[in-house]
Amino acid sequence: MYNNSINKFMEVLMSRKNGDISKQALLDAAGKLFAQKGITSVKLSEIAKEASVDACMIHYHFGGKDGLILAVISRAVARWEETDMRKFYQDNLSLLNSREGQRVFITGLVESVFRTFGNGKDGDPGKSMLLQLLQYPSDLREKVIDIHVKPLMAIFCDIYKKITGSDDFESAFCWFMLLICPQYLNTASPGMIDLFHPDGKVSGSFGLRLQHVTTQVLLNGFGLN
Repeated sequence: MYNNSINKFMEVLMSRKNGDISKQALLDAAGKLFAQKGITSVKLSEIAKEASVDACMIHYHFGGKDGLILAVISRAVARWEETDMRKFYQDNLSLLNSREGQRVFITGLVESVFRTFGNGKDGDPGKSMLLQLLQYPSDLREKVIDIHVKPLMAIFCDIYKKITGSDDFESAFCWFMLLICPQYLNTASPGMIDLFHPDGKVSGSFGLRLQHVTTQVLLNGFGLN
């Protein structure tokens, strides 16, 4: 009887361990595919195949696709530490006191934005997922907007006012969009970027070229080029 109890206990432990492994595999696979193809384009069968897990486990662990999406997004939110742009702003605020300094500031700010919103060499889909999250209705979207987007908007409005002397919010918002959207789209919807390209896929240097063009557009807009 004692041995039977031990055996049952071990079976429960192994079942939980296998369940944790399959759950993690599904989260990893979903994050990867969502980042590559977009949240709405990925099928459950694709996620299950990528994870080497039976598709029924998606319903078992998450209750379906919506639950899986929210689980992936929750993990992405937990990993997100948007510090680069804020730190750059605080460390280089004195540059805004001269025209040459403003040129250096804008160039460095664009670099910071592209680094912050890029996926990086580690392939972590977290940033792409968070950017896609802004297009996907959920309570987490409001949380990300309140915690990350609105404070950044205030910073960018302050930068615009210091350079132009204008406190016109709509104009500041326009330049904020010009700064953010190129890398936002490149990271959140890489599959769509590829579809737009005549060859069906952008080159390996596309990200750097996009950063360069974005920098030039912003410098020209401020008369700093």
